[in-house]
Amino acid sequence: MQRKVLDNLYRQGGLTLFAFPCEQADTQKSAIPLESLQNLALALNAGASFVLMDFSGKHPFNDTVLKRSLPENDDQFRELYHLLQEIKKTTPQVIGILPQEVTEVQARYLALIARGLIIADNDEPNSDTAAIYLEDAPSLQKIPLLWLHKFVPNRRRFPGAAKAVKRSVSLFGEVRKSNWQTNPAGFVKIIENLHKLEILRKNPLDGISKVFKRFFPLFLLLAITIPFFFFSHLEPGVSNIRNRTQERDHLSVAPSFEYVFDGKETMQRIARYAIGRFNATITNERMIRQYVNVTLDENGYDGKSWEKNGFHIPPAGTTIKYSRPDYLGQTATDSIGAAWKYWTSIVSDSISYLTEFYHAKPSANQRQHNGIDLASRQGARILAPFAAKAWTSKDERGGVIIGLVREKDVILFMHCDKLLYLDGQEVMAGDPIATVGITGHTTGPHAHVVTGLIDRNGDKRIGNVRYKVIDPIKWFYLFKPNSP
Repeated sequence: MQRKVLDNLYRQGGLTLFAFPCEQADTQKSAIPLESLQNLALALNAGASFVLMDFSGKHPFNDTVLKRSLPENDDQFRELYHLLQEIKKTTPQVIGILPQEVTEVQARYLALIARGLIIADNDEPNSDTAAIYLEDAPSLQKIPLLWLHKFVPNRRRFPGAAKAVKRSVSLFGEVRKSNWQTNPAGFVKIIENLHKLEILRKNPLDGISKVFKRFFPLFLLLAITIPFFFFSHLEPGVSNIRNRTQERDHLSVAPSFEYVFDGKETMQRIARYAIGRFNATITNERMIRQYVNVTLDENGYDGKSWEKNGFHIPPAGTTIKYSRPDYLGQTATDSIGAAWKYWTSIVSDSISYLTEFYHAKPSANQRQHNGIDLASRQGARILAPFAAKAWTSKDERGGVIIGLVREKDVILFMHCDKLLYLDGQEVMAGDPIATVGITGHTTGPHAHVVTGLIDRNGDKRIGNVRYKVIDPIKWFYLFKPNSP
């Protein structure tokens, strides 16, 4: 219904009933605030004129207070109805004062003509009397209600009254802010809203709005259930995370790079990264010492510069140039250089490097190791190397684990700090799936990377998939994946 139509229907006028159930039963003396009611009636009619219709029989008859009896039959109802229509021609808004007792027959007739019922409190300490008044006349409960008592009816003792009051709870806040006796002008707006609610109830929406309102529960149910019948598959693609492939490839073939220290980073860590970047070699302490000394000398610093507890920590802002360590004589760039670049690019840490390769069996110089270790700063994001389904796990040795499973192969990242995906979720290539951590058995922040081929007879399992472990370097050359 349009707002203009609603406002026009309200201006045509209506009957607002006031009930004072807590008033003392004294026919000679009334505690009803007649003057306040007259002021409210005057405000309802914008100060033009007012009429009070007294159904209680406690006030004298005059031009503004009309003494009437509540209708008991159809003839009396028609008489009252036509009287109201005549009054509304000059005074649209009429206030009616109800007696202390209203029968159900009288209440049914009132429900046909009243636009609102206001239950006043008269400073009553509890609401039982008012609740009984409303409970004994069920038809009164159908009239839009303003409950002015501080306490609502007890739901067990007065179920009908409690339900009626609950329906009017949307206006409670406004009622609490405006006292009808001291601020009649402010209370008029509340009565207007009450009348409009009744107008809308008796004049339901038509056309499309009516159909939508009637079938809204069905529409809502369909909207919830349809996605379960029409499955959508996530198209493999590349995430909007910045693609660093070209930048990495360009820098990796450069003969040197410069690093600006922050006052906390050690030259030893950057040296491990540099040797791995240039030579694709797992470093040892002897190689690191030699390379750091050569690097300090090439940059014009003494070999003992910034040394503390065996580490060199340049001051913040110091720039050191790292060159290709060809003199070390050990390089695997030609054989595994591409794989090294690939694995060090799957974390969002530009200074990442491998610290241990895959070893299927233990030997005199190395332990058995079923993956590769990728050292990085704690909290660095691990990026999905391909589109797949995520599965998570946790154990004492591997700590927090996330695995990516696709049609033929799997890849696992262990010792994670935080997981960014849940079991069964689809992952796009390049999406952050976890962060580097130190959970499980580890001596420092790194990701232990395990790769495998799906095999229902495999001895390893992640989620609902079994697989057999293979060397991550071999996996790289077998699948020739793109960098994340």
